[in-house]
Amino acid sequence: MIRTALKISGVSLLLAVVGAGLWWHAEGLPFLYSQFSPSTEQVIGDQEVPRELSPDKWRADLDSLAQILRQRLIYVEDAYGSRRLDRRVDSLKRIMPEQTRAERILSVARLLNPPAPGTGHTTLPFIQRPVSWRLLPMRIFAFGDGFYVVHAEDESLVGNEVLAIGGAPADSVAAALAPWGIMSFVEPLRATGVVEQTGEIPVRMQDPSGRQVTRGFEPKGAWSLQAVLYEKALQEPVKGKWSPANAHPRERNYWLSYRDSTDLLYVQFNSVQNASPGWTIADLADSLRAIADRRPIDKVALDLRNNGGGNHDLIEPLVELFGSHPKIDRRGTLYTLLSRKTFSAAGTLAMELERRTKTLFVGEPGSFAPNMWGDTVPFVLPHSKLVGNVSYRYWQTGLPGSPRTRLVPDLRVPLTSDQHFSGVDSAMIAVREREPAPRETVSLAEEERALFTGTYRLSPIHRARVTETKDGLFFRADRGGPESGPHPFIESDLHPLSPTRLATDITGVYLERRPDSTGLALAWKDTTYALAPADSGFTLPTEYLRAGRFEQAAERLHAAQASGFKLDSWITRALTARADTLEEMGRPKDALRPARLAVELFPKSWRARARLGYTHKALGRTNEARRAFRKVQSLNPARFEWAQNRIQDLNQTSEGKAK
Repeated sequence: MIRTALKISGVSLLLAVVGAGLWWHAEGLPFLYSQFSPSTEQVIGDQEVPRELSPDKWRADLDSLAQILRQRLIYVEDAYGSRRLDRRVDSLKRIMPEQTRAERILSVARLLNPPAPGTGHTTLPFIQRPVSWRLLPMRIFAFGDGFYVVHAEDESLVGNEVLAIGGAPADSVAAALAPWGIMSFVEPLRATGVVEQTGEIPVRMQDPSGRQVTRGFEPKGAWSLQAVLYEKALQEPVKGKWSPANAHPRERNYWLSYRDSTDLLYVQFNSVQNASPGWTIADLADSLRAIADRRPIDKVALDLRNNGGGNHDLIEPLVELFGSHPKIDRRGTLYTLLSRKTFSAAGTLAMELERRTKTLFVGEPGSFAPNMWGDTVPFVLPHSKLVGNVSYRYWQTGLPGSPRTRLVPDLRVPLTSDQHFSGVDSAMIAVREREPAPRETVSLAEEERALFTGTYRLSPIHRARVTETKDGLFFRADRGGPESGPHPFIESDLHPLSPTRLATDITGVYLERRPDSTGLALAWKDTTYALAPADSGFTLPTEYLRAGRFEQAAERLHAAQASGFKLDSWITRALTARADTLEEMGRPKDALRPARLAVELFPKSWRARARLGYTHKALGRTNEARRAFRKVQSLNPARFEWAQNRIQDLNQTSEGKAK
């Protein structure tokens, strides 16, 4: 009896092992990558991922990628330059036969790295099943004073300076892997010639005592139990860590503290996403307002150093608070902390604060440009199954046509290794010690002030005004906005430095009057913009929309785009919001005009197509609605199922009417 039971148990165990092995062979990698990179696995679905491809199929993927970029990347010529995309594709196709698989993947990744500033959302994520690169058991971070191990399976390595990899100096390795720098992935090291083989990677390090040693590290694949456990450990959230060199996610999207001893209000803002329905970013702004109302405020520090972005639409309550509260909207009170991790919607927040508050920026330049391409849609290449992201919206958060590639902090505080490992927050020390120098101003006569006041044209869709208030001269520029009403584009007090030059609240920004001109000049950092005099009734296109004067709005927007001006997401939202409002008012026929104009001006926006589809549906135009929703599917594969459900609803409605 016991023998029989043991035999049955043995057979059952063997079957379980065999079954687990078969499952792992078929589903193991997809399962692992669904944990590490669920978004890419969602796009790949049940498609088989090949391990080897012929050069011809890689060339075909390059052609597909070029077509995808032309179809979906907004302002593709501005992103790559005239015909530069075609030249890059042709060059890569010629060298493709001689390349290794890793070199081909890097070629695709570099093609998805447009040369224009602000295109950082268009990218090829390396953590995905079609890549499946192996990893070194450590994370290396480029500090201001060198490259250091910040995480490792062997914790004794943390704090060591990395001097060389495979015999190449660390800074040379970072340059070879530009624009990504030193990564934990191994295959790119061989693809760029840093190492000759990937069986064991020699790394020369120096420990904190100054002792140098070279160790060999065996790379681990995602299927390795050690790699899984190590990567899982790095996904564990940490509480309150300020250093952007820490790879762990933060435990909370945002939190705040107030110190009675220093009257310092500190906000660590780690993600532009609502923490919960009961603790939203708007609630955070209300809490900050309540503290500022009741407590003395000497300084406010908004820490964006670990904020990689989120939802752009959620930032307005914070901007409005910081730009209007009498205890915060003062010179030398508000400080915004940046790092190379500050990106996307966090960059949008920083730019709104620059234009509309008296903030000073502290730390390192962020990874965002003042004007950026954002809001991505995924794609999958037909043969390699590589999944990438392409931006379909343009966010003009800086001045129109600004050449700036980044926001440079007013107080530069590079992140060094000693700060990270000792826990010394030098940026916050700089905030506490900062005392604003007094601003020397002059008094202007009434006729001198009058020469500044008036309405001006900043761009085809931006209006500027200088007005006189009881507190002095005031500058405001508007661009209009969605149905909720326009938020100011720029808002600042003006401080006379001379009869012809006024300082704004923004560091390095001045308003100037030239004796030989009736207009003004807006000197913004290192660029000067002409403010041409305009009639006091100068109307913005979005104001025409809200007033029901659609033809005038369309004419102005067409003229702006024809002149080479890049229309941004504000205009898309204004048009679709107007269509929403008209449809809610029971006027779907009128809603069709702004919905169509949104598609005409922004043909790569799946949101504009979706709005057009809803409007056609409200009008009973089933075929037109289907076409709009099918276009959503081709522009954004991630919305395929959503659009398919809309199409099925239309089909069911049509069948019901037919019966």
